[in-house]
Amino acid sequence: MRCIAASPALARLEWILDGLDGKPGWGADASTVFAAAFAAVVTPERYVEVTRGRAANYAPVVVVGLDVGETTARARIRRHDGTVDVVTCVVETARPHRIATTWVVGLVPTDLTPRLPADFTDYDLPSVATDARLVVFSGMPGSGKSTLADAAGAELGIPVFATDWLLGALTPFGGRHFEEPMAMAEEMLTTLALRQLVAGQSVILDHPTELVATRDRWRGLARRAGAEFRVVVCQCSDPEVHRARLEGRSRGIPGWHDAGDWSDVQQRLARFPSWHGEALSVDTAQPREQALAAVMRHITA
Repeated sequence: MRCIAASPALARLEWILDGLDGKPGWGADASTVFAAAFAAVVTPERYVEVTRGRAANYAPVVVVGLDVGETTARARIRRHDGTVDVVTCVVETARPHRIATTWVVGLVPTDLTPRLPADFTDYDLPSVATDARLVVFSGMPGSGKSTLADAAGAELGIPVFATDWLLGALTPFGGRHFEEPMAMAEEMLTTLALRQLVAGQSVILDHPTELVATRDRWRGLARRAGAEFRVVVCQCSDPEVHRARLEGRSRGIPGWHDAGDWSDVQQRLARFPSWHGEALSVDTAQPREQALAAVMRHITA
């Protein structure tokens, strides 16, 4: 197994980070560090000058993430204002592995379209004549919400977007180690819901929806898009049945787990805020057909 310290790209990246850290005397060897093609675009002297100037934003450098390969290495470093930038270094394949190119950009580039707002009241949406619905299936893992959401979606011909499937798809890219996976899932669900509603189509979101702010955001999105907002809150009145479902389920979601943690679900249940107004509460301890009938009446009312 190759030691990470042996990566030529990492060694050159560390040299760059020393400059951003304001290391005394840094840059004296710059003329030997850069490949000729890169030095022809940015002279070593200019690069050293710019990097020393940037040190005021970073020193002392705090690395919050690192990706290392043979010829490419990236470090995520925190600025003094709390934002994160990404430093990328690409080196030549042949010795002495001089820097072929390097750049620093924000983790979220500033030239992108702004992200979706928390409040859609004044958000610019095209006018779409529609009878679309935004339906949210809320509840704890193992409560039966996914089963009912899928059944309702199949009966109504409405796509169902589920948190577990979205997060499972990110697992090959390190998704299980992301700092805020649920926030990421909520952002993806919001984007998918927006896309459906703008197209004049209904959508079902399968998500615990424990945060009141997320509930308000989706309610506001539906209102702004002229869509009906429907909520189904799934709960199981029999703790033994709920636990058996949670620990014994086998869903086969790529990149995701089947069995859940009962103690975690109990803690989350104790903190679960009540829904108000448009929500239908369904006890999934009852027969599935009976629960689904109630859900269909609620969604299509």
